[in-house]
Amino acid sequence: MAKQQTTFDEATLSIGPEGALDAIRAAGDSAEALVEQWVNKANAGAVQSIADHGSGAARKAARRGLNVLRSRGITAQTGQRKAALFKAENKEPEALMLPPDSAGVRLIAISRTRSDGSCSACLVYVRDGQGILRVESSESTPTRLRSALGQALPGSGLEAVSVPVPWARAKIASARLKHRERGLIEPLGFSSNKELLEPVPANEVEHPFDAEGFEFGDEDARDLAQDSGSLHHLPEFRSWLPTQNAIQDLLTNVGKNITPGQKPDHDAATELIKNEMLEATDRYFTAERCSDLIEWMKDAAVSVLAREGESTALKVAATIQVIRSSSDSAKPARDVPFLRAFFEKALSVLMTQNGGRLDIPLPKAEQTELQAS
Repeated sequence: MAKQQTTFDEATLSIGPEGALDAIRAAGDSAEALVEQWVNKANAGAVQSIADHGSGAARKAARRGLNVLRSRGITAQTGQRKAALFKAENKEPEALMLPPDSAGVRLIAISRTRSDGSCSACLVYVRDGQGILRVESSESTPTRLRSALGQALPGSGLEAVSVPVPWARAKIASARLKHRERGLIEPLGFSSNKELLEPVPANEVEHPFDAEGFEFGDEDARDLAQDSGSLHHLPEFRSWLPTQNAIQDLLTNVGKNITPGQKPDHDAATELIKNEMLEATDRYFTAERCSDLIEWMKDAAVSVLAREGESTALKVAATIQVIRSSSDSAKPARDVPFLRAFFEKALSVLMTQNGGRLDIPLPKAEQTELQAS
């Protein structure tokens, strides 16, 4: 928050939620200072109002302020919030996003509603580091478009969530640039949808989840992320697994420690699998992979916040911070429950598919008999 010396009268500092927006507008460049003084005065209602309905730096300051107030046991009595990620505006175009699937593919749709209630839309499938996978055009209505997007991941229980149009355009433009850098032919559809996809912001656009202001001290982040493995039960993360090669390498390493023809003791086998799973976690989550994963998680967190609310989104934000910190300091990935759960979940899926068994590839016994000449 901005450290300004601006002072406000008692009426402004004690204002209720219904007058908070007007007070922020009147504060002008001192809006952040006003939010900070509301936090110091424990005026949770005013802070919550700006967090819910404000915009720009003041809203971000309010989001941080709510974390401070909660740490003091102070909350606004406004009921559970199903948060919008940005202030709704009565103008088009609109941007929607389906969060990353197990391969990191996002579906971003930018649409414009006409005066007759119909809308034209451009649907772009993107993957960070790879580029554009597919571009589609759609003529529909806003309601039907949302319904159609909800069917793009059947069985996931996920719906498309609103995201700021400038961010969506920048995300698509970044993927197009990566596509060109790889020397790939761009899919058809961009020229006919130029009016929806442009203008692309000239400056970097803040990620909508970063704009929420979920920031923690290192110890607070670790505490919140202690149970981060449970995030894999959410539909946004349920399908996320290591690659097949990584799972096969884990099983192969287990097999190398088993003598062919000898059935290992159950406890010893369990310990062996556990240790190899931890080693696999450390090998798999390199600094580069963690960097990619954080971007996946931030996009998924947009959906988590809109669908589950702040409590679960805070855990996702804390987990992202812990993963980033662990990667920057080269700490073992196994120390992060969310990362360990990738391989735990993968082995659980394999056992379910194989009737409770794991098919461990064993090394072939060396030939000890000489062939007759």
